[in-house]
This record gives sequence, structure tokens and C-alpha cells, in this order.
Amino acid sequence: MFADHAKAKGGFVPVMGLRQVLAIAIAAISPTTSVFLVYGDELKSAGTGVFWAFIIGACIAVSMAFCYAELGGMYPGAGGAYTIVRRALGKPLGFVAVLLFLVLGIVVTASILVSSATYLHSLVPQIPVNWASVVMMAIVTWFSLERIGAASWVAMVMLVIELAVIFVFIVVSFTGVHHPIGFILHPVTTNAHGAVTGVGFAAMMAAVVPALFAFNGYDWPLYFAEETHQPRRVLPRAVMIAVLTSVIFEVLAVIASTLAIPNFATAMQSDAPLTYVAQSVAGHAGATILIIGVIIAMFDTGLSGNLAYARIYLDSARNGSWPGPINRFFASMNRHNVPKWGFVFLGVGNAILCYFTSLNNLITFTGVIIVTIYLLIAISAIVARFKHRTDDRPFRMPIWPLPPIIAIIGVGVALSQQAVGDIVKTAVIVVVALLYWLAYLRLKEQKQSAASEAVSSEG
Repeated sequence: MFADHAKAKGGFVPVMGLRQVLAIAIAAISPTTSVFLVYGDELKSAGTGVFWAFIIGACIAVSMAFCYAELGGMYPGAGGAYTIVRRALGKPLGFVAVLLFLVLGIVVTASILVSSATYLHSLVPQIPVNWASVVMMAIVTWFSLERIGAASWVAMVMLVIELAVIFVFIVVSFTGVHHPIGFILHPVTTNAHGAVTGVGFAAMMAAVVPALFAFNGYDWPLYFAEETHQPRRVLPRAVMIAVLTSVIFEVLAVIASTLAIPNFATAMQSDAPLTYVAQSVAGHAGATILIIGVIIAMFDTGLSGNLAYARIYLDSARNGSWPGPINRFFASMNRHNVPKWGFVFLGVGNAILCYFTSLNNLITFTGVIIVTIYLLIAISAIVARFKHRTDDRPFRMPIWPLPPIIAIIGVGVALSQQAVGDIVKTAVIVVVALLYWLAYLRLKEQKQSAASEAVSSEG
């Protein structure tokens, strides 16, 4: 009955259960993609302190997952984090979240697909990186425009493959360890002359944001609330299972690969230290199979991540966040009940970046945007407990109020160690969003309110 009504209105239809939304979430996180995407830069910046960066990041991620699970159960909607911030903190900060996601949507997928194409190029040098990533983006857009049920099954099949790959990599790496556990417990790096030196706290904290980028995606079930059966019950469970899965696989992969480094100085100089580790523990053939798995995993991450952004844009359009033509653009649905022009916008934007940019320097920038959203969600978790204390909570986070407090402190310290340029860029996005709300959305609401009062007085 509900499905027929939703379809008649051109809205979403609930067709997924726990397995499908969980597959999308874990595929969006993609332990394989995450580790292979950030490990090299993490090793260069924090040495073996990459282990502690991931441990600290894991504590923040689990704390954030508790916040997402509680708030997602309270405020289910296609906007996910945007819906939560809007309901808990108000419309101005809700629009800040939308604009942050608008930037993420046209950057993150492109960076992941360029990385996937780079690994493909390492196997087949004749395949150009930029054109390969553009083709991948076209395929991602095609899948995204299909029924969500079909896209979720594609994500699930690829997810099985990539989890098998990362599991084998972890096992093989543990069988080929070259260092004792103290190698990661007491972190070291190399200086300009190749000598081994200790790693400071600041360097490890600077590496926490890329680690959070690696864990990011466990909130993805929330963006499919309107396409999920019993979302208030299913979504919190999916969020918690997704974050625990990502933490276990990624931390084990970081430990295993770091202990299995044959020569630390060589690894620090390598552009792809995990490929170096894979070749040492699995040989050339084993490393080739692993890289094929990484390519599949990164494509799956691009697809699963892409699925959520157009739904965020659609939800913002339904709330009248943009001028009329743009609202109609983002709210338009195709015959499969997915936001078609939102995916076309993502496809074109990401394809342009895939072709013209390497995007290797954007991981820290996108990481800063992500943790800014985390900050808004953690604050929302605290505010909602007081502002909406009587609302039904299908999931209530344990050890309240520690999770949001841990998240806020962890995010604050990590942000303080990031590049000033990345922080300034993110601050500019926040300021632009607030100015837009003040100059356009607030005036629009005031005019609508005045018009309604005039109609009422005439009546």
C-alpha cells in the first residue's frame, strides 16, 4: 500500500532490508579501498604511528556511530546527516551540512576512481588513468540510475570479493612479519637522511583525519531510510555493524602490513608501500591478484558512495533549499524511483575531475570536511537529548554522554593539526552556506510567512 502510494507520487519505495543497506554501507567504507588509499600518505607523515592514528580514529568512529545510530533512528530520512542536523540544530546549520555534502559528492567519488584507475594502469600501462576513471564514473552513474535493489546486489557481490581480498592480505601479511610488536607500539619514522627517529604526538594526530576518512561510510544506511523496510529498527543496527566491521578489518590490515614491511627505509620512500609489502609476502603473482581485488573494491566504493549523495540533494530540494529550478532539478525522479538529475550532476562533475585532476592532495581536504560534519552530528546528539527529550529513540547509545564528548574532543584535536589551507577552504564553505541562508533562505521564509498571514487575515 505504502509502496504504491510512494510510486504514484514519484517518491522512494521501500525495497531493502538489513543485508542490502549493510552491503552498501560496508562497500562505501570499503576496508580494502580505505587502507590502500590512505596508508601510503599516512606512513610518510606518521611512520609506524599510522597504527596509533587508526586506533584513535577507531575510537572516534565508534563514538560517532553511536551518535548516528541514535539520531538516525529518531529522524529517518533520505537526507541522513543533513536531516539530523536540520532537525536538531536548525535550518542554517542544516544547509551548512548540505553544502559540505555538495562538495564531497563531486570530489570523493572521483578521487577513489582515479585511485582505482591508477592501480589498473600499474597492471596494464597501456590504459590511461584519466580516461579509465572517466569510463568507471560513467558505469557508476549507469548503475546509480537503475533500481536501488539492483545496485545494492551489485554492491553486495563486489563486497564479498573485496572482503575476501583484504582477509587474505591480512592473513598472508601476518605470516610474513619482519618486526616485533614494539615496532608499532613505539612509533618511528625516518628523517631526510634515512635515519630512524621517533614520531611526535602532533604527527600522529595529523594522521587521524585521513584515518577517519578511511573509516567513513558507516552512516550510509541512513541515506536509504525511505527505501528500507522498518528503518527505525534496521538503520541503527546497520550503522553499528558497519563501523565495527570496518574498524576490525582496517586496524588488522594496518597492523599486519606495518609489521610485514621488509625494509622500513625502502617502504618510506615507496609511492605504494602496500604493493611493496604484498610483493614481499605473496610474490609477484599474489600481488597482482591483490591489486585486481583492490581495483574491484575501489570501483565498488565509488558506486556505493555515489548512491547516497543524490539522495541528500533530493532531500534538500524537497525542503526548498535552492531556487525553484534547482529544486525541481534535484527532486526529479526517473522510472526506477531514483533522483535522476542528481546522479547526472554527480556523473558530470566527477567525470570532469577524473579527467583533469590527479586528486592525490584532496584526501586531507575531504577528511577535514568529513570531520566538520562529524562535529555537527556530535553536537546534534547532545542538543537532541535536551531539545527532544520526549521523542521516541529506537536505539539509545550506551554510556551517555561519553560518545559525543569523545567525538568532539577527538575531532577538535585532530582538526588543530591539519593544514591551514584545508581548514580555510572548509571554513569558506561554512561561511558561504550561512551567508546564503541569511541572504536568501531566511528572506524566502519570511516572505512565505507574510503571505500566509495575509491569506489568513483575508479569510
